[in-house]
Amino acid sequence: MIAIFLSPLYLLLNLYLVRRLLEWFATLHGFLGRRCFVIPFTACYVLVCLTPLSAAFLRGRIQVFTKRISNYWFGTLMYLLILMLVTELIRILFLLFHHQKILTPVSAPALRIGGAVILVLTVLISIYGICHANHIKRTSYKVSVSKESSLPGLKIALVADLHLGYSVNDRQISQMVRMINSMQPDLIVLAGDIFDNDFDTVQNPEQIRNTLLQMKSTYGAYACWGNHDIDELILAGFTFAKGDKTIRSDPRMDQFLEDSGIRLLTDQSILIDNAFYLTGRRDLSTEEKSGLVRSTPAELAAGLDSSLPMIVIDHQPAELQELADAGFDLDLSGHTHDGQLFPGTLVTRLRWENSCGMLEKDRMTSIVTSGVGVWGPAMRVGTDCEVVEICINFL
Repeated sequence: MIAIFLSPLYLLLNLYLVRRLLEWFATLHGFLGRRCFVIPFTACYVLVCLTPLSAAFLRGRIQVFTKRISNYWFGTLMYLLILMLVTELIRILFLLFHHQKILTPVSAPALRIGGAVILVLTVLISIYGICHANHIKRTSYKVSVSKESSLPGLKIALVADLHLGYSVNDRQISQMVRMINSMQPDLIVLAGDIFDNDFDTVQNPEQIRNTLLQMKSTYGAYACWGNHDIDELILAGFTFAKGDKTIRSDPRMDQFLEDSGIRLLTDQSILIDNAFYLTGRRDLSTEEKSGLVRSTPAELAAGLDSSLPMIVIDHQPAELQELADAGFDLDLSGHTHDGQLFPGTLVTRLRWENSCGMLEKDRMTSIVTSGVGVWGPAMRVGTDCEVVEICINFL
């Protein structure tokens, strides 16, 4: 429903943008203002502008190719519009300060220089964002849990939001696995959004599976599902059910995890080495999308020995107070991407109590990772792809 209301806005923004671009081209050279240039340029712009729509209905390699263009386009479009709107605002404020009319036309030299600056900045930011999204950093946290255990401590490698599909391939997963193994963790946790809604878009799934099998830890690898680990149609970043209103994960996703040596926990708890509990939750949006009821924190903790450390994997960093009240000691999440693209970071920090990093909630610690992969725009600006190392000390 939101997509329907935003479509006219998207079209209007693109109409504004292409008009401004053509005005700028006309100041550079007379040829760039003629129909023999304007018509082909506008046609190419429309094709790129419509890739978010066309990618939803294509299949096979052409769909993957179109979706990649769409992902790069969204990020570039966002920064181009931001820079143009900021420039427009500055121009209006300048005119008002000098008591001139807002509709005063921009001189050709000013338009030529301003347009060049905007395009250069957009290209530089986009190239940086694309390159930065391919680099994974290591983030470390130290946590103290005031419970006794047969273990003196525990080292966890936390990853989330791989988004295997259009933008993330085996090269990034190999980088992730090498970093995890260099930590020599006791436990590996994947906190949801392992896929990007469509299993068919996973590039070389057998190769990625073999790469994931190379992860090494004392107690193995465990995962919970996220809001994108289900089979849905994606249209311009919005998801829709495919025919049946009841949405389920693709059985191939479950099989992929099993074949990769990763155990899936869906509102389940296991006691590991008689030393600590690990609980995996259904995603927050599960009930709305699939009709499956998600257990409350109190229900999950009901059958556990609260004298032992209790760790929970919950894709979205929600219900922190409820989890703390239920007796959980550590909550591991992803989902937010830390906003992925500035100024999206500001939005996520308003939306989530802990949008990224570590937060103490009574006796519980919440840790949210910005994720390994990207969703939507294949860029990272102002945020990092990361693998999180958590060193727990039991007191």
